[in-house]
Amino acid sequence: MKRLLKILLGLAAAIVLLLVLAAVLLPVIYDTDDLKQAISGEIYKQTGRELKIAGELDFSVFPWLAVEVNDLSLGNSPGFGDQPQAKIGEARAGVALLPLLRKQISIDEITLNGLELNLAVNDKGQNNWDDLTSGDESSAQESTEASIFSSRRIAGLNVRDARIEFIDHLSNAHYRLTEFSMKTGALGDDKPLPVELNTLLEDVTAGTRADIGLETTASIDFAARQYTLDDFELSMVFGAAEQSQMIRIFAPRLDMDLAGQTLRLQEYRVELAELSAAGSLNAEKILDNPTFNGTLSVKEFSPRELMQSLKMEVPVTADPSALQRAGLSTTLSGNSSELSLGDFALELDQSRLAGDISVRNFDRPHIGFTLAVDEIDLDRYLEPASSQDSGATEDVALPQEDLQGQSVQGQLKAGLLRMAGLEFSDAEVGVAIANGKLRLHPLSAGFYGGSYSGDITLDGSGAIPMVSLDEKVDSIAFRRLISDLVDNESISGTARGHVRLTGRGKTSGEVLGSLQGDLGLTLAEGALEGINIWYEIRRGMALYKGLPAPEPEPKRTVFSRMQVAGTVKDGVVDTRELSGELPFLTVRGKGAVDLARSQLDLAMVAQVSSSPELSRDPLGSELGGKKLPFRITGPLDAPSLSVDWEALLKGQATELLLDKLGLGSNEATPDGAAKTPQEETSKDQLQETAKSALSKLLGGKSRDKDKEKEDGGK
Repeated sequence: MKRLLKILLGLAAAIVLLLVLAAVLLPVIYDTDDLKQAISGEIYKQTGRELKIAGELDFSVFPWLAVEVNDLSLGNSPGFGDQPQAKIGEARAGVALLPLLRKQISIDEITLNGLELNLAVNDKGQNNWDDLTSGDESSAQESTEASIFSSRRIAGLNVRDARIEFIDHLSNAHYRLTEFSMKTGALGDDKPLPVELNTLLEDVTAGTRADIGLETTASIDFAARQYTLDDFELSMVFGAAEQSQMIRIFAPRLDMDLAGQTLRLQEYRVELAELSAAGSLNAEKILDNPTFNGTLSVKEFSPRELMQSLKMEVPVTADPSALQRAGLSTTLSGNSSELSLGDFALELDQSRLAGDISVRNFDRPHIGFTLAVDEIDLDRYLEPASSQDSGATEDVALPQEDLQGQSVQGQLKAGLLRMAGLEFSDAEVGVAIANGKLRLHPLSAGFYGGSYSGDITLDGSGAIPMVSLDEKVDSIAFRRLISDLVDNESISGTARGHVRLTGRGKTSGEVLGSLQGDLGLTLAEGALEGINIWYEIRRGMALYKGLPAPEPEPKRTVFSRMQVAGTVKDGVVDTRELSGELPFLTVRGKGAVDLARSQLDLAMVAQVSSSPELSRDPLGSELGGKKLPFRITGPLDAPSLSVDWEALLKGQATELLLDKLGLGSNEATPDGAAKTPQEETSKDQLQETAKSALSKLLGGKSRDKDKEKEDGGK
């Protein structure tokens, strides 16, 4: 036993002596330049690339058979320039010597300092790394399995201050990693290893950058190409220093199978400022053509506070309480060129929006949607009206540029929709944007107790935008509509009508001034508020006769029917039909309404009925059967009425003179017999002559009076 112990101790002493001698003699026996050339030659033989070792080449023997090399560079692939593909400032790797005696490999920590790696794809889609990885994998695996070494362990990997550049000339992409560092635990122990990584990532093309940090515990099976990351935490800080923001991603477990090209995230969480989102994600074909599906939910948050945290400009809204709360949930699926959001549910303030959204072709996106909202007041989210603009119509620029390059096809349903001060119920809106054109069709909704339908188009494809409107209303409560539209309740009744208009211009004012088309409106069983036509006529008669004015009456004119029809040219409505049925009056007339200036000028004639009720009215009794001309002028929201007494007096004087001359319209022949056609023609001619003469006479007197007033004024 003692003899055996002596032999073993002697053998150990001999081995130690040999190692010491090797550590002393190897640097003397072998020339480092020869070793450099031998290593470079072997690399060139294996890869066809030139390896240069410009720095020192050092090695040690015990307890690690280690090599340390400085200033190393590897040539680039043919066709990718003279710049080295890889450079290393300092590299060190070692193998434990004693495990080698047991036919086992135990590699010390591999250290790389100052690594520079240049990866490139040319305009033909060829890259500069395929020739380094295109070996016979099956033979390599067999060779490895046939190795005499049964253990392949790496104590760790330590990369410091690395720089990786990736340029893809085919897709015009340019990314850069700088300040890259990575440190791992032991590899090859079949145990999870901790990994820490930090770097600065720059998208050179886009001019953006992000500081990235990663911590996880990895389980790696290189042979099966399977990777599991536990307690995964990724942080990214992006933006300028004074406005930087951090986004953090957490996942209890991430499974990635490169052989099967799958990725699984059963659970993840994302945090950005005040925003917290969670969900799951599965991906297939991650190396060839990635496809994915998953879920996403966002906890309730304040959009206003989130924008403030992200240093974004918070929009000023008409309702200061808007954008206070929101929440989101959806499923998601897609690939590298398409994204679909299913079961989409958004809560925004008091509104609930649900449906589906899709985006195809990210380079030139086409957006599709089918959405339904219970109720929403869009006016709340617009800018508040300026006090300087009150009472004036704001000239708004048409969104011509915003339509260029857009492609949208969708449908929106709303239980209750408030827009531009108007209310719609059970609304359905079809939206289509393509080739610089916007069309809203079909349009239908419940509208102020009745119905609305329309077809609205904005064509921004030309130099000057064009707008077309084809809208109809039926059985609507007109007073409620006018009240919401212009904050005025001047007209009531049940309305039906249509508008067919086209216009051109870059602003709303230009469009109004160029409108062409036609319109029609019929009101039944309503009233004109703020004006009493019959009272104004009687008051005018009293003034004419020098009588006291009648007792004031409510400023309200009831009617059984009013009808307007006309054509529109250059923004002015020319009424070809204007009529109404009022108590004691039948109104007819014509005139113009200037839409751009919101002014009207209507010449009307009221035919007074011969109603028995008028006999009890001293003023009204004299008007029975008469035609009373009057005008309605002024702004649309506050018109004024004036009776044209001059025209009325001319008409009465003319009729009186004709009667005296025996030319009245009701004058019969002395014997009561009907007049012959010749007699009727003669009488008509005499009537026209008399009317003309009297008109000139009265007109001349009137003009003389006007001239006298002017002269007197001078």
